[in-house]
Amino acid sequence: MIKLSEGTAIALHSIVYINNKGEPSTVKEISTKFGISDNHLSKVLQRFVKEGILVSVKGPKGGFSIKDEYKNMSLMDVYEIFEGKFECRKCLFSSGDGTCIDCIMCNFVTEMNSKFEKYMTGTTIADFKHLPNLNV
Repeated sequence: MIKLSEGTAIALHSIVYINNKGEPSTVKEISTKFGISDNHLSKVLQRFVKEGILVSVKGPKGGFSIKDEYKNMSLMDVYEIFEGKFECRKCLFSSGDGTCIDCIMCNFVTEMNSKFEKYMTGTTIADFKHLPNLNV
């Protein structure tokens, strides 16, 4: 149905955390917060740097911070960096061409994909300021 890798989950949570903090965040700090691998997190954060979304500063007061123009990016923007363009699949079969009129799951899959797309495009990383566990 909806493709969401561990890397994408890490990306979504870490970018919200960095955005909420408002000052550089270290790999160790974020990995401890979410109980995730330093190595996996580092790869995710470097992808954000490569995309021009985060800035990495080395040194004792260093870490990762978000560029101002990305502080209101949608969750879908983050998703598509890591998973590619979102495609609303209607068929659970990998060979399905989306015209499975006899598929017993077609309506359910279509509805879940639609809800996911609406949520991800309509929600920004700044929308999570109210979550106490993500506030620093």
